[in-house]
Amino acid sequence: MVITKQGESYFRIQNGETVLLIDPTNQRSVRGADIILNTKTQEEKSEGLTIDHPGEYEIKGIRIEGTAVAEEASTIYKIRWEDLVLGILGPVSKEPDAKSQLGLQGIDVLILPAGNKNLSASAAAKIVRQTEPALVIPWGDLKAFAKEIGAEFSSPENKLTFKKKDLSPKAIKVAFLSEN
Repeated sequence: MVITKQGESYFRIQNGETVLLIDPTNQRSVRGADIILNTKTQEEKSEGLTIDHPGEYEIKGIRIEGTAVAEEASTIYKIRWEDLVLGILGPVSKEPDAKSQLGLQGIDVLILPAGNKNLSASAAAKIVRQTEPALVIPWGDLKAFAKEIGAEFSSPENKLTFKKKDLSPKAIKVAFLSEN
């Protein structure tokens, strides 16, 4: 699996020939995408298969479960893709309630906001501690999140490439990505 950060909350995830986009920023950027997930409900639909509401979906063997975030017009996604389970929390202003966070239980990888104008770094760290993913990919104020979670801040990478066997379920690894 290869994950790259394309914008603030915009990520590109590729496994084999299949491409999934999270919160793409414009129509040009969605070309070649198999699945598009918008964490915020969109008025305007993108081309391609776009999911922007809670529910259960299966596309190209990928199972996607969307859970509503109360009072945020946002959706938490759990993505079961081959042997990996990813959790996606988009731009939210406060920590989702316990019921919404159930959508993040049992994940291997978590992508979430951490600081700046979105969820605070401390609230993001709390969610990470509660869900215990093997790999965390924060966006926002990376240094504040690293300090809050007790990780060493390292220079952001351009992309992250890994397989399930590379993840250790007992230790939470934090990966910092730069925008491409």
